[in-house]
Amino acid sequence: MPTSPEALDLVAAASALEQTLRRLSEVVERALHGSLDTRKQIERTAAALGALAALESEIGVHARALVTAIDRSRRMQEDLTGRAHARALELQARSAELQLLMDALGQLGQEAHRVAGALEVKTGPERMAAAAVELDALVARARELAAQAGERGFDDVRRQVDSLRQQLSAVQNRLTLSGGPARA
Repeated sequence: MPTSPEALDLVAAASALEQTLRRLSEVVERALHGSLDTRKQIERTAAALGALAALESEIGVHARALVTAIDRSRRMQEDLTGRAHARALELQARSAELQLLMDALGQLGQEAHRVAGALEVKTGPERMAAAAVELDALVARARELAAQAGERGFDDVRRQVDSLRQQLSAVQNRLTLSGGPARA
């Protein structure tokens, strides 16, 4: 995963603060552990203690930079999380839409299978006429469902429904050619 400029700012601010704190620690250690028996030792200790103010000021600058970088990172995290949440809601809505279309396709397929099965059994002219009417209704529903899928941007579902519609139309044609009821 590539490192973002914001993450680099955060790392740089933390590193700068850590380095300054290390220098402060070294200066304080020198000031605390040196003896104060000679003029030179006293001057060194005084110089070390004098450097503390500058280091503390530098620590303040780095601490503020770190807080700013943390705040920027927090805002970026909130933005990314918000965008991911919005995408999850969009996914949920599209999944529900797709499920409705797939359920309708499944139901249409079951009904088509039932009607086709009924046609395979030799039945009387009344049953053949009823099957022809059912086939007409199924073809119309398939056309509507394909249009709905296309309007909603589900081209793969539209193609599946259209394939079923074509199969139903072929069954209608076979029924007509076999001497069954003519299509309306």
